[in-house]
Amino acid sequence: MAGFIKRLLDSGNIAVKAQVKDWEDAVRVCGKMMTVGGICKSAYVDAAVNNHKEIGPYYVIAPGIAMPHAKPENGVLKTGYALMTLAKPVKFGDADNDPVDLLIFAGAVNREEHNSEVVPEIAELCDSDKHIAAIRRAKDKPQLKAALEAFQADFEAGVL
Repeated sequence: MAGFIKRLLDSGNIAVKAQVKDWEDAVRVCGKMMTVGGICKSAYVDAAVNNHKEIGPYYVIAPGIAMPHAKPENGVLKTGYALMTLAKPVKFGDADNDPVDLLIFAGAVNREEHNSEVVPEIAELCDSDKHIAAIRRAKDKPQLKAALEAFQADFEAGVL
């Protein structure tokens, strides 16, 4: 099974310093990479936005980091991800972790794949101040790709 970073880098679904107006625009811009990449239907992105409107920003998982997602049955076509940094952080409505400047859009075909593949790597990434700082410092896609590859190398080597 391919890991989170490998799938992300293979898809090319990364954006650096995106300009957005608010949380919904951020989710939709990041989600568009998922739909264009054939990972999910637009209904999946809509479901992620609607979840926020109905139950709040539950997916803001760490200071400045959001992981928008919905249920697989809302339109996931294949497991995949998109990652986007923002030029200016925006408020998502999470008192503890706002404002957000890093989005990791996740789509998994089932809960088991999500829990086994996404959760361990993203948890390690969010806990790594060094690698999160490198991602946030990236000024372009090559720098972001290098930061992700450095994280992947450390993750695979078990040095985190």
